[in-house]
Amino acid sequence: MKEEIKPIDISFFAPFDEDGCKQCGECLINCPIIDLTRDESIKEMERLIKGQPTKKVLQECQSCFTCNFYCQGNVRPASLILKRWNEQYKEKGLKRRAKYFITHYPQYPNFRSYVMEHLPKETEELVAEWASLEPLKGDTLTYPGCNIITYAELTQASFFKDLDIRGRLEYCCGETLFRTGYKEQLHQVTKRLDKWFNQLQPKNLLVLCSAGTNVFINVLPHYGLTYKFQSIKSYIQYLWEKLQTGEIKIKKKLDMTVTIQESCYAKMFGDEYMDLPRKILNAIGIEVIEIEACREDMRCCGIGGGFSVASSYNPFNIMSASFQNLKEFKKSGADAICVYCAGCLATLLTAQKLFIGKKMKIYHIIELLEQATGEKPSLSEKTKIKRAHHFFWGIIKKQFPKVFSRKRFKIAEIPEEPPEYKNAW
Repeated sequence: MKEEIKPIDISFFAPFDEDGCKQCGECLINCPIIDLTRDESIKEMERLIKGQPTKKVLQECQSCFTCNFYCQGNVRPASLILKRWNEQYKEKGLKRRAKYFITHYPQYPNFRSYVMEHLPKETEELVAEWASLEPLKGDTLTYPGCNIITYAELTQASFFKDLDIRGRLEYCCGETLFRTGYKEQLHQVTKRLDKWFNQLQPKNLLVLCSAGTNVFINVLPHYGLTYKFQSIKSYIQYLWEKLQTGEIKIKKKLDMTVTIQESCYAKMFGDEYMDLPRKILNAIGIEVIEIEACREDMRCCGIGGGFSVASSYNPFNIMSASFQNLKEFKKSGADAICVYCAGCLATLLTAQKLFIGKKMKIYHIIELLEQATGEKPSLSEKTKIKRAHHFFWGIIKKQFPKVFSRKRFKIAEIPEEPPEYKNAW
């Protein structure tokens, strides 16, 4: 897209407007994931609208919402895809292998709880502190999100020292439930979150990922979240403000080039927001080399390859999607890959264990900013490699044996009150 991308409004995630759809195919022909001709795009939309099986879309979509940006009539085709996935799920359920990626139930092994079981003692203690229901120290709750919880060391940078971080895996915002179309379960998540927020009574919400920021601002109000914040801000905005005011001081410029794995939800906040990671990197001396799949045309890091009901988190689909990105990153010639989503960090680091070819360094933007401020990164390379090892072997040991199982399941109801927190996963 050539024109400036403006922040979306809440209607962006409203239901599909069938009456307004011209079936021009513009939405799907611009999909960064699925390669379709215009004729194929038109026929796929016809099938979607009629509720018929598709040739590619329902099988390969990664719910990145780019189609919504290209829709000339603003009829929200992505919402139609999620609706059809929801119908498939209700009819058939999910393949058994998907259970390992449903994370609202700590009593059942899942890809995050397996990693949590292998955290160093000091990191485990840090995460346990975040589960506290004691009154907040100030007006702002800093929400880590599930992905940061599994990379909790990132929060130990000095520029985060004053934040009151609260959260646990069971208080997940429901982002993956939304992107896979499970509406009823998302309503259950909002009830749980409403109760939690009313216990802590924050006025403001600072979110340590773009995905969670979007979900709280633009998604959960559609699904019954009633708690009202005075402000909701992403940590990327927080970091840029601190750099501008001089509260974060740059002590040394980093002489390197990086290419960026975009957060799936950054485009929801417009060009100004998507510029922020680039401004931060430029401020610390880093040159950004853009790949074709960036900004509003970005591709998911790979986890989206598991989102369709047909995929049901098939590890082969997820790895294949990640490999496509790693190949393009390699072609860029950049020194390293920079992510600003800890979920992207986990997915790409895990995928690299099987990727044939040059292994590029993968940094979270927080690590790079720490280096520029003269600090030793709180998340060491050794820890990153070890964490990726646990993500990888958890999948091999726990999910892979069920990859070809024909058994199916339905997601259990998510109770309003999560299980009592235990500092032992």
